[in-house]
Amino acid sequence: MVLARGWINDAIRDEYSKRNSQQDALMVNAPADVVPVVVLNSDLNFGDVLSPDVLRVAEFPIDAVPEGTYETINSIFVDPSQATIVLRRMARNEAVLTYKISGPGARGSLSALINEGMRAVSVRVNEVAGVAGFVMPGDFVDVIYTRDDQSRRNGNDLKSDILLQNIKVLGIDQDLNDQTNTPNVVKTVTLEVTNTDAQKLHLAQDAGKLSLTLRRAGDAIIEQNKTIAQKSILKSQQKFVTVKPRYVRKNPVKAKDSNLANVTIIRGDDKDQVQVLKEDSAKRASETLAGGTL
Repeated sequence: MVLARGWINDAIRDEYSKRNSQQDALMVNAPADVVPVVVLNSDLNFGDVLSPDVLRVAEFPIDAVPEGTYETINSIFVDPSQATIVLRRMARNEAVLTYKISGPGARGSLSALINEGMRAVSVRVNEVAGVAGFVMPGDFVDVIYTRDDQSRRNGNDLKSDILLQNIKVLGIDQDLNDQTNTPNVVKTVTLEVTNTDAQKLHLAQDAGKLSLTLRRAGDAIIEQNKTIAQKSILKSQQKFVTVKPRYVRKNPVKAKDSNLANVTIIRGDDKDQVQVLKEDSAKRASETLAGGTL
């Protein structure tokens, strides 16, 4: 049994070594399906100047190369006298892509951040309309449009609508860095919109006021617009029933007829009140006496 076990173990090791040798031979003789790609030697942040000393060339599998890479360092720096700016934060060993840096000899510009078919438009804001400075580049917002429909007739009919929804913020003032996390009260916010939406924003700025509402991260739901009028702000959604107090009308109690009348007799400063028979009562009494019934 011991000899048999030893023989089996030796056979397994030999077979395993033989297979590894065959695989190594295949790897050595396999064609080299790799391409050169320029990558970073260190981390870079938005606004950093890209230089050749932070770059190197690495080999990527041909089926794993992302679009927009550079094969040589010289292809990035066409004019070494001009600076190339980093437009997106990049990490060490990450491939340098065309949309993450400014063009050769160009400054870091907003145009490199705009998606195809979109436009950048800036709107005026303040500490309230700009959500107290908590709107950052890369966030998504809704744009609220408030205007007075009766302004030409000296009226006061304010109305509010959600003009645009789920709009990307490209920059605040002149800051395009989407890695910033410090709130900053600004005067302008640059939004990424279509040509038609850009026209709407320009008209709305002249006709009324614009303000922003910040969306929760990942929320892309488009809600149905509902116009809110000033007159409807104080209207309650609940219906109240007014109960009027009930008054019970009491029938006046008629005083019983009396044969006596009160007569006040004044003698100087003294006043006396006596009761005498009324005229009709006195007449009936006298007739009764005359008839002998009393």
